[in-house]
Amino acid sequence: MGPEGALRVGLRVDGGRVAEVQLSSSRPDVARQLLSGRSRAEGLAMVPRLYSICAQSQSAASELACAAAAGEPVGEDLLARARASVSAETLRESAWRTLLEWPKALGELPDEAAIAAARAALAWPTGSGGSAIALAAFGSSAEEWLALQTLPALQRWAAQGRTATARFVRQALDDDAAPAPPPAQAMTVVALLPTPGQAATLAELAQAAAGDAEFARRPVWRGAPAETGALARQHTDALLQALQLRGHSRVTARFVARLRELALLLAGHGGAALGAMALPDGGGLAWVENARGLLMHRLRLVQGRMADYCIVAPTEWNFHPAGALPAALRDAPAHDLDALRRRTRMLVDSLDPCVACSVEFEDA
Repeated sequence: MGPEGALRVGLRVDGGRVAEVQLSSSRPDVARQLLSGRSRAEGLAMVPRLYSICAQSQSAASELACAAAAGEPVGEDLLARARASVSAETLRESAWRTLLEWPKALGELPDEAAIAAARAALAWPTGSGGSAIALAAFGSSAEEWLALQTLPALQRWAAQGRTATARFVRQALDDDAAPAPPPAQAMTVVALLPTPGQAATLAELAQAAAGDAEFARRPVWRGAPAETGALARQHTDALLQALQLRGHSRVTARFVARLRELALLLAGHGGAALGAMALPDGGGLAWVENARGLLMHRLRLVQGRMADYCIVAPTEWNFHPAGALPAALRDAPAHDLDALRRRTRMLVDSLDPCVACSVEFEDA
């Protein structure tokens, strides 16, 4: 286990069904332990070195939060620079997951085109790598793939299986078409977290975070767990709505939402949403929508030093002990433990944690 900590999913099986889902995290409170008390310059230099994943998002959120806490105007130049950095990171993360990890989930090795395209993602948006990424992922241009607006069109693309991405989506569609649990055991639907672009939404999140000492580890939206990520951002997309109506889980919809955002970025239609605001206590709050979902940084500056630093990462939203993962697994069929383990891994991967996650059986 690395310094980032890890997640553990414990499943207790009883009577051929999942009776209990326990989620535990060893993720350290990096902000409170290592950033509080640092000068602004020291903290801003340290943040990207503390995170091996989403370092650019963390850096952008820290810079925006510091500016807001210092009472400085968060101008369009700063926002544009942060947006470009986070957008590039989001594309890189999405491309690498899609091109390099999804083939492995199918028992395949990434082909040479996928490997070359993943490398090209490192230089995006410069150069001509965008077309190579799209061709390796979709077998077409990003614009052509975005034109798949209906479920039958997506199914035809997946059935053709010209890329590992298409074959992965076909497998997810097949899995999601398996018989649903009886209505009495239907999964609880966890709310999709809104993007805090509206001032009222951001103020509500800020108030919830300020009034709850456990918010950073167990964040809630209007008193309940919520799901963040590409699906939450793209949930109004007609294709994603059709996927959610078709299946009895959000797994396929989450993967396809990630592909939609990758295609939008490649086609020049997307960009990271982010912002910042000064808080009544003299602090600053910044938010960034990155590859995995909503990231929040909140802090105060006291004589130029960071104080009361709090970071709420997407993993804490999506792996809340009462959140999307337990809701999808509780009371699920468990006669075949290997099949249950595979289903759990797909659920975990669809929610995309930023740390390692193990799946273990309790009393199985």
